[in-house]
Amino acid sequence: MLLDWEIPDVAPHTISRLTEKLPHTAVVLLTQPQSTEALLPMLQAGARGYLSTNLSSQEFVQSLRMLAKGDMVISQEMVSGVKVELAAEQALKSQEGISGREREVLRLVCQGDTNREIAEKLIVSEHTVKVHLRSILNKLNLRNRQQVAAYAVQEGLVTDIKSEDQSQSAP
Repeated sequence: MLLDWEIPDVAPHTISRLTEKLPHTAVVLLTQPQSTEALLPMLQAGARGYLSTNLSSQEFVQSLRMLAKGDMVISQEMVSGVKVELAAEQALKSQEGISGREREVLRLVCQGDTNREIAEKLIVSEHTVKVHLRSILNKLNLRNRQQVAAYAVQEGLVTDIKSEDQSQSAP
């Protein structure tokens, strides 16, 4: 079933209802290449693909054949939009999974504190700090504390960063 993205009633809940009532029907959205916002919710709702209105007849037929085999199809010019949405969703899920204590560790890492200094301030062992850091690295899919600090500041995970120099020189 091809649906035109421009139809006002085409929304994730519409896709969900269609795929529930017609489980053997592949729902594919047909859209302009620049209309890449909200692609991911439609795919999560059960859409099996996005096809650009700019496809040649040969590409269109090839996409339909792929659908018939059970594959998901996304026009090449729309792939980057889906990737951007996936990355944003992954980052949001990662941020939601960070505990309060891990946020405290993040804040202190951003201030430039060492593991020992963080342990002293939070009244925990250095090993516990390392465990928190390892957990943060895994959740955010990062490699080192510099990446963690940059990511935390950029994404607004920490906002009240003060360096030791700033706190001592304040009147």
